[in-house]
Amino acid sequence: MPSTEFARSTELLLVARPTPAGVDARSLAALAAAVAERSALPVRVGHLDQAEPSIHSALDDAVAAGAERVRIVALAVPEDRYLTAWIGRAVAHWREDRVPDVNVTLATGLARHDDLAGLVARLGDDAGDPVRASPAGFRSPAWSTLPRVGRHLLVCRGPRCTAYDAGTTHRALTAATCDDPGTLVTPIGCLGPCNLGPLVIDNPAGTWHTGVDAAGVSALLSGPRQRS
Repeated sequence: MPSTEFARSTELLLVARPTPAGVDARSLAALAAAVAERSALPVRVGHLDQAEPSIHSALDDAVAAGAERVRIVALAVPEDRYLTAWIGRAVAHWREDRVPDVNVTLATGLARHDDLAGLVARLGDDAGDPVRASPAGFRSPAWSTLPRVGRHLLVCRGPRCTAYDAGTTHRALTAATCDDPGTLVTPIGCLGPCNLGPLVIDNPAGTWHTGVDAAGVSALLSGPRQRS
């Protein structure tokens, strides 16, 4: 176990890559708490994309708490090379933007540890829980109805747009349209021209909006919808 002095200046950052549908925040928090019980290091969580806090925000918080070293653990089994590659890029961008004096390293992937393989193998001896879900839930009539909206806003929540605070943009758009049944706001994965983020596509016009921060939401919603 790390020394007390080392633990005070070092943090463990667990980074998840949520699906487009989101992340089980309760399970992620429970994992972080369980890790903290077994480690002398402070533990926090971050997200590559889709959710908050982003890696940038988590690292900012670690530095504000006095961390001199941050050890990142990519939560993916089997190893997700997209996740690890983009963690590296996110950290590099964060360093360039903040220029803090902090050491950030990426731990060896979980899937490379024999202990994990052994644990998965032992699960074969576990009777497990019976599956009692009804197949009716798989084909709910509600999932056969197209939304009748006149405007569909697609908000990019890819790694770079998330780093550029697309989460705030998404929440601002959702809040501004919550009483408008004719507008639907949907977060989606990477749209491509990431350096122009946060990105929003305004359909059916197909208009691309770039650099949309919370302050720009009102202008986007009130502006024309011409095809770009």
